[in-house]
Amino acid sequence: MDITHNLEIKASAEDIYKAMATQKGITGWWSKRCLVGENEGEKSLLKFDKQGTNVDMGFKTKTLHPNQTVIWECVENANPAWLGTRIVTEIKPLRDHCSVVFSHAGFEDKWKGQEAFEATKGGWEHFTDSLKDYCETGNGHPW
Repeated sequence: MDITHNLEIKASAEDIYKAMATQKGITGWWSKRCLVGENEGEKSLLKFDKQGTNVDMGFKTKTLHPNQTVIWECVENANPAWLGTRIVTEIKPLRDHCSVVFSHAGFEDKWKGQEAFEATKGGWEHFTDSLKDYCETGNGHPW
């Protein structure tokens, strides 16, 4: 199972790629407190304060194709539904904007309808809006 958002972002492919693949980018729209590995094979740690509870998420950067594709694999998360899933961003430049397919992919079917999956869907509604705002205006809504 995948959670997929098809976005139109009025920004360059380079800016969107940097938002997805760099420390500065991730802190601008997703996690205010993180250490981002900016090369394939490196790990990233994102930290969130979820209503007074600290939540840590670990990822491994699997694929970086500049201005085209970023793939992270979840290797650490208190939410067991996330383990082994992938955050996949595909960027396609068009005339005056980019088409971005953002997917959180690879959830096992057993999570369908479960809180661990449903809460993730709601979270990505917020964060994909934050990504779009960050890329278009420089101001996202990271946690």
